[in-house]
Amino acid sequence: MDAKAKLGQEMAARGHLRLKVLAASAAMVMLGMGALPASAGEYLLGPQDKVRLKIYEWRASRDSIFEWTALNDQFTVGADGNMSLPFVGSINAAGTAPGALGASIGRLLMERMGLGRAPDVAVEVVQFRPFYVVGQVKNAGEFPYRPGLTVLQALSIAGGLQTREERTDRLEREVISGRGDLNLLALAGTNLLARKARLQAELANADDIAFPEALTRRAGESAVALAMEQEKLVFTARKDGMRTQLQALNGLKEFLQKEQTSLEAQLALYDEQIELVKKELTGVSTLVDKGLSAAPREIALERALAQVRSDRLAAETAVFRARQEISRTDVSILDVSNRHTTEVSESLRETQAQMNEVSRKADTAMQMLRDSEITAPRLLAMRNRNEEAEPIYVLMRTTPEGKSTEIPATEATQIEPGDTVKIKIPLPKLDEGGLSLLSESQEPGLPLASQPDDPATGLDPEQMATTSSTQ
Repeated sequence: MDAKAKLGQEMAARGHLRLKVLAASAAMVMLGMGALPASAGEYLLGPQDKVRLKIYEWRASRDSIFEWTALNDQFTVGADGNMSLPFVGSINAAGTAPGALGASIGRLLMERMGLGRAPDVAVEVVQFRPFYVVGQVKNAGEFPYRPGLTVLQALSIAGGLQTREERTDRLEREVISGRGDLNLLALAGTNLLARKARLQAELANADDIAFPEALTRRAGESAVALAMEQEKLVFTARKDGMRTQLQALNGLKEFLQKEQTSLEAQLALYDEQIELVKKELTGVSTLVDKGLSAAPREIALERALAQVRSDRLAAETAVFRARQEISRTDVSILDVSNRHTTEVSESLRETQAQMNEVSRKADTAMQMLRDSEITAPRLLAMRNRNEEAEPIYVLMRTTPEGKSTEIPATEATQIEPGDTVKIKIPLPKLDEGGLSLLSESQEPGLPLASQPDDPATGLDPEQMATTSSTQ
């Protein structure tokens, strides 16, 4: 092969290589621009955007492409809008398009590195700054942005609207739960009313319990009959226990009184013995003085007199002790009675407090049940008659000057990174009279106690009224 042919092949190869370099540079530029939203115009960078740099340089002396690996990395735009790069330093990126940022980085590298020409810099947005969704959505918060995102898509990312949740199944569950709560409260009120009657009978030391008419007229109901029977059993057991204690103490007192009587009789006998011994001692002493009797006889009588007096003193002490035990027994009898009265009074006060609490809870539960049974279904029916309320969308966007502006939007409006989507659902129009919170069976101003019994719950309003009247 001659020199001309060889030179021609080298020039062709170099030309082909230059075409490859130009094609690669164009592809990298297109890659950096391809991340932009298709219909949002040229994308401008802002804080929290993360970009990837691809920097290449054609070196003709070596007939090769040089890659700037030190700068081929990901970088984030800071809160101040600047981005720090090796060999370049801090460069302002906020409000700049990716292509313009790449050109600026290339010029700075050429100036600071002393290059003959600026290297090719491709800027690719790998992570856009987030957008935010607030308002009446299920999951408000911060979400990652993606190009071409619309308001409707943002709404789906946030879990959808927070409306239309008043469903029949939920209302039915609320009604069932409310009726169950009222049944439990009615049963608790019945038990408390029966207990209160039993405590009042104990406090009055009556022979039987005088149950109120609110219970006696419902004695045919199993729950009421069971409550009354249980309280009767408790009343009988407590009354028998109290009677047993008092009988034991009274028996002890009677025994001590008999012992006291016996000891007092012994004291009288001791007094008689002392008088007899004294008379005998006087006669013996006279004989001893006349020399007609021996002295030991006198000494024996004096010893016998001292012994009788000692026995009498012991008996007298026993009498005092018996009287003291009788007094203690009287105190014990009184203490048992007082303790029983105090215990019954405290129990009665606690029972009354529980009845008041049950009454308040029943009032609240019944109002909630009526709301679920009447108000909420009417609201649903009214909403079904009216057209479904359309959400109102507003975009909160920060201008390049740093000011926040509100932009009315629709479901098809495209979102930009950093936008805040506000979603509001207007309330449906009420009917002319509004919604009534009262059922047809309850007139305005009529107290709950005056309403008829609720057949669904079994709650006796008169029983609740009896409870409330003691507050």
